Amino acid sequence: METAEILSCVEPFVAARPPEIDQLARASTRIRKPSGTALLSEGQPSDGLYVVLRGRVNLVRVADGGRDLILSALGPGDIFGEVAAFGGGPMSTSALAAVHCELLRVPADVLAEHLRRDPETLIRLMRLQHDKLREIESVASGLALCDVEERLRRTLARLAKRQGRRVSADDGWILAPVPTQSELARMVGSCRETVSRTLSAMARSGLVTASGRRMILNDDLISQYI
Repeated sequence: METAEILSCVEPFVAARPPEIDQLARASTRIRKPSGTALLSEGQPSDGLYVVLRGRVNLVRVADGGRDLILSALGPGDIFGEVAAFGGGPMSTSALAAVHCELLRVPADVLAEHLRRDPETLIRLMRLQHDKLREIESVASGLALCDVEERLRRTLARLAKRQGRRVSADDGWILAPVPTQSELARMVGSCRETVSRTLSAMARSGLVTASGRRMILNDDLISQYI
């Protein structure tokens, strides 16, 4: 797809006028990064708004004791670095490429100019910020109030809703590529061994079926959280 076509399909730009989309597209650049690359760092300003085109990007914060916690896993169509729109303040998380990624970067100055001309995009961007904050608050409350299995169920349901696809009403949801067990452990604040045992128990209960980098989630699991 052409850059302008991509932007016109991605929040927060879906309501922008075609001339505005064209101007954003001309200034934007496509970037490819290998797995493990630090795309943006916590505490540093963002140089632009990034759109995930392919792959998965983890938003990570370092917790007490040096352990990092994955607060959100972003897939195609998701954005990050939007702090660039609000005066260039520091990032509250680091953005890391979980797998090989292709990204689209809208420079910070071009984004700011667009928002001054098109307040509808600003409103939509603030809604996205609100939704992201709610998701992070949900992760934080889960760490405090839920056991590992419940946190894992919530995490898998959230990933399936955002990045998976429904097979049918009877066959559940496909999540692919599924995060590694180490990534899932960092999403739920546990260790890989505990996540492995929990997934095995969920598989025996018929809630999940794993096959390589694909996981099929039973519809009963997803319906609890949607």
